[in-house]
Amino acid sequence: MPSGTYAVNDDAVQHQNPADSLTRPLILAMCKNPPSAKATGMTCSRTTEGSSLLGSPPWDKEHLRRCYFRDFRQTRHELDQFEGGVIFNELKSLRLSLSIFVDAVDDLMTLINRFKFESSRPEFWHQTNRHSYTQIETKIQRGMLSSAMCAMALVDHSRAFVKKYPIDGYEEQVAACFQKDDRHRFIHSLRVGITHLGVTKANWEINVSKEGRTVSFLLRKDDLLRWNNWNAQAKSFILAHEKGVDVEALFEAYSRHVEKFHNWFRISLFNKYGATLSEYLRYLRIVNSFESQANWNLLLKQIVPQQKIDPYMYLGQYLTEEQLEDVFSLPFRSKEQIDRIIALVDVYRVCTNELREDAYRVCGAKTTSRGKTSPDGP
Repeated sequence: MPSGTYAVNDDAVQHQNPADSLTRPLILAMCKNPPSAKATGMTCSRTTEGSSLLGSPPWDKEHLRRCYFRDFRQTRHELDQFEGGVIFNELKSLRLSLSIFVDAVDDLMTLINRFKFESSRPEFWHQTNRHSYTQIETKIQRGMLSSAMCAMALVDHSRAFVKKYPIDGYEEQVAACFQKDDRHRFIHSLRVGITHLGVTKANWEINVSKEGRTVSFLLRKDDLLRWNNWNAQAKSFILAHEKGVDVEALFEAYSRHVEKFHNWFRISLFNKYGATLSEYLRYLRIVNSFESQANWNLLLKQIVPQQKIDPYMYLGQYLTEEQLEDVFSLPFRSKEQIDRIIALVDVYRVCTNELREDAYRVCGAKTTSRGKTSPDGP
């Protein structure tokens, strides 16, 4: 690791690894005038086309270090082309599809709950508020359609993934979870039906009884059956709901079911490809640690002291309330407290003795005249 003064140019900052989520925003937030690129340890010398910077694995830490500081972009690119990197990044893409589906359903649930609350107030139904409840209704319709579309996009994405990377027991698990699930077939057909039938409106229904007040958004059976091409399972699902399909119950239960399946999916993927994935992730953490250490050097040796920034002002942005309570239970600005902060934020364990001393200095560690930390301050 180069020693002395560190600087990272704009280009390097913009291409930092997203996993280093602490130092990147700190640098961008603190560094009003980015230091010159001349002092940076990272370079981007162009590798000859067709040649490999990393060479063939396995790679040790020192080899990765040399390659990274020669050309950090090419190093990351070649690392991602490693078999484990390809699988892992495609898995991340699939997990993103899952997150988009879950978020769509969560948004739908939030909108329905908002309607439940707002509709309990008499003034909600005033003529002057007609636009408000019409707007909520429209958003619920959009949320329902988005959830159905995202659900089936996730199905397509999962199938494409398994074609590339077969998983033992996948077809059997799909059959057990979804093949006989009328709810799944209905949502799948709903996406297709929308393109032929048009938007099927979910109608709200409010019931008040001794048990309390209930609000439901229903897809009416008669409206759904205007389309004749439902498959047998989807049609069976519709006919089983005489009063209509409850949108909230439908997507809430289905979302839990899908998440459970994808938890099995991820574990099964690691069962089969775990060795390759683990090797890639080990290399990735090593490369991330180089970047993290360079960034901490930049922060602690240049940006923070030059701009006279108090790092304590940023703790609330990067530590949870529980972690802050833990930190502040220790003597304020003591070395013990700063050590605890380092332990919490140093994700890649790159803090050297030199960096620790820099952290003590910029954090204003309190010491006695003998050079020892004072538990109660000066």
